[in-house]
Amino acid sequence: MNVAGFNIGVVTSAWGDYGRYLPEWIESVETQTLRPAQITIIDAGITDSTAARLRLARCPIPWRWKKIEYAGMGRARNAAVEATETEWIMHLDADDMLFPYALADVANEAHRADVVSIGAVKDGQSILHRWASTERALMGMSVCFSCAAFRRSFWERRPWIEANDWIDSAFWVGFAHLSAKIVGTRRPGFRYRTHPDSHSRNMTPDQRAEAYAQLKRLTYEWDL
Repeated sequence: MNVAGFNIGVVTSAWGDYGRYLPEWIESVETQTLRPAQITIIDAGITDSTAARLRLARCPIPWRWKKIEYAGMGRARNAAVEATETEWIMHLDADDMLFPYALADVANEAHRADVVSIGAVKDGQSILHRWASTERALMGMSVCFSCAAFRRSFWERRPWIEANDWIDSAFWVGFAHLSAKIVGTRRPGFRYRTHPDSHSRNMTPDQRAEAYAQLKRLTYEWDL
């Protein structure tokens, strides 16, 4: 349990060469001014986990490392949340890094929200969702990155989509249909790293089209 009862776990799921980014990921979580109650890492087929495991062994935050077979991004993310029992969850992609104040900013907004959207610095530019809201999510607008913090109780009713799971917005649309209150922070909370191995860069045009069509359909009616 953290300051003022705020209880959050920071989780991730990784496979292939994403393991090489985990030491920096762990460092960014460990150096939070408001530390999480737990770290969870899902190893869904990491090529080489040696450096990550060595770094995690030195981490003072309670942690869990769980191996599963890779069966899609959505399923790996669900495994990470399932293995973490904190009230709040943040799934931070393995190749991204939190700024030291990120979790403190989330805690400051948690009393009035079910989802707290944190902004990013991507290629030197700040991207914020200051006006994130349930209504905007249901309009199909981008309101959150995948690392927005959320109450686990909403995930229990609407877990990560495991079909056409590329567009994160569909996850938040599911929460919005449950009337989750979505708010944004006032400053970027993480560094969004771009690189050739990025999952989004390896999507085929057909996969992208299917994911966008699914998002548009779900904004009108949740049928999953």
